[in-house]
Amino acid sequence: MFVFDQKMLLLLKITFMKLLYVLLISLVSTAATAQTDACNKLGAWLWYIDITGFATHGDIADSLQSLGIKRVYVKVADGTINPNVWPELLDTQLVTQYHDRGIECWAWSYNYPTSNDSLQALALYRSAQTGYDGFVVDVEAEFDGDSTNLHDMFASFDAAKQEAMTQGYIDTTFKLYCTTWGNPDDHNFRVDVIDPFVDAFMPQTYVAQWGPSYVNNLAYWIEVGNQEYAQLGATKPLHHIVALESSNINAERIDSFFIVSGGESSLWRIPGGGVSPSLWQVWNDIDWHRDFCEVSPIAAPWLLQNQPSIQPNPIADQSTLTLPFAADVVVHNAVGQPLIHLRLPAGIQLLDLHTLLPGIYYVTIRGAQGYYTLPIVKM
Repeated sequence: MFVFDQKMLLLLKITFMKLLYVLLISLVSTAATAQTDACNKLGAWLWYIDITGFATHGDIADSLQSLGIKRVYVKVADGTINPNVWPELLDTQLVTQYHDRGIECWAWSYNYPTSNDSLQALALYRSAQTGYDGFVVDVEAEFDGDSTNLHDMFASFDAAKQEAMTQGYIDTTFKLYCTTWGNPDDHNFRVDVIDPFVDAFMPQTYVAQWGPSYVNNLAYWIEVGNQEYAQLGATKPLHHIVALESSNINAERIDSFFIVSGGESSLWRIPGGGVSPSLWQVWNDIDWHRDFCEVSPIAAPWLLQNQPSIQPNPIADQSTLTLPFAADVVVHNAVGQPLIHLRLPAGIQLLDLHTLLPGIYYVTIRGAQGYYTLPIVKM
């Protein structure tokens, strides 16, 4: 019989612990990678392929993949379905081309008040059959102040979604979103009527079209939109859309927009037609690879008991920022204008405010654990 001495047992124990450690690190790395993919769903909107200069959806998918874009929204209908005008509705190869490049492929339609709501909603059912990953209903001026038609149409879309699920074409991962005004109250738009039927809203927060004062106050106006939707009855998440149809906004501003809005933000629209192809340079400069996830899933229980903090506050020139997770940190003034933008790892970090004048500021901290805004006073 073989007898283990104490030295051999110790060596076996050490070897086992090393193997366990390597396995744990491997699992954490795998989880962190998967988590990054799950958290970043930054998307791009496609209107007509014919105006983009691309020959095929495969060519578009190649370009989006090279940038790191995780989701594309493809138009499949305008009012009633018409595959002759929108062949994308039934094109399974199209969806496969995006999927093969690691890009989620969602369908979207523009919609109108009509007595044939079921026919409009059929676009969602057909999209589910085709293999799209989700569906977005675009409703705008035609529904201003019209709660009856709004309710009936979204009830039809919800019924189409439930039928597609019953038939086994989709499961609960297939989501129904709605895009509409970034300022619905100004349009007498009934957000509360839509809310029971959708999984999220996608406000058209087109700051570049609204003017420089909006572009320079991104955090403020996104938060204004969030509050307006909540006041009008929205209980579902909000994923803002920013437009790039002119040179009135640059990549740095779009990055800041995404930081505040979150990992399901998106950009309208792929250049072509009235959008200059030269704007592809702005697309190239955007950080599409941004990590909206926390750094380590192991730290989750500790994170529940810890939130970001700033000490001392008021601040002379420098303060200590304690971050329990990696985060995008934006210092903005009282009206939301971003002044300092940092990407910081977890831990105790130095916050240098010597360039700011005395006054009241806000520090926005966005990470996977949550979205925090901390007030500070600069002396």
